[in-house]
Amino acid sequence: MDLKHLEDVIRNSGHIVCLMGVGVSEDCGCLNYRSGDNAYAIETKYGYSPEEIYSTGFYNTRTKDFFTFYHNEVLAKLGEPGPELATLKKMEDDRKLYAIITREIYGLASRAGCRNVIALHGSVYDNKCPHCGTRYDIDFMLRSKGIPLCTKCGQPIRPQIVLTGEMIDNQLMTQAANEISKADTLLVLGCSMHSLLASTCVKYFEGERIVLINDRENYSDSIADMVYHARPRDVLPEVYH
Repeated sequence: MDLKHLEDVIRNSGHIVCLMGVGVSEDCGCLNYRSGDNAYAIETKYGYSPEEIYSTGFYNTRTKDFFTFYHNEVLAKLGEPGPELATLKKMEDDRKLYAIITREIYGLASRAGCRNVIALHGSVYDNKCPHCGTRYDIDFMLRSKGIPLCTKCGQPIRPQIVLTGEMIDNQLMTQAANEISKADTLLVLGCSMHSLLASTCVKYFEGERIVLINDRENYSDSIADMVYHARPRDVLPEVYH
């Protein structure tokens, strides 16, 4: 694995944008309910597939069951930003990295200190009463028992995340497209080029090269100009420090 070439590319790039995939959040200890083992374990435990539980319909009609899953599985696996996130922060501080675009909901990049983060699916750290608009932090949600209720109007609090069956906010997608269109290097971490994140975003890229760092090989790898089959946390800190 020629890391020297990657180091040179990053150093010589003027405007990097990062697509941060689920592999990064998994390595940081967050839940990936779509993975085979996790999906099977969740369905065995709750009697429903994770896609069913993690949906607008389930939240609206089986609110207590939704929050049982949300507390026991999602909030119990918030994870911690790893060394790859620390490197991304340094790249941003050095004005190499201009945006991070992700579908993960755990706020990892923001918690690592990165500033320009476009979280297409929202964040578990952002919670709001849909009735009166009162905001609640993650600590309130972690302390709550059963259904978290608004202290002002008594309505169930809604985590500001995109559930199954919901659309991504058009304004966020437009912002992401604008950032990608300005990049000379697109850094894809922890997902394949076939992933929903990459396949949705790469069409806006007009720059020089796509760099893929992902530990799982995929037929779509050939779309990228440079491919490294390794975990981002094992590569990025080695080439940018």
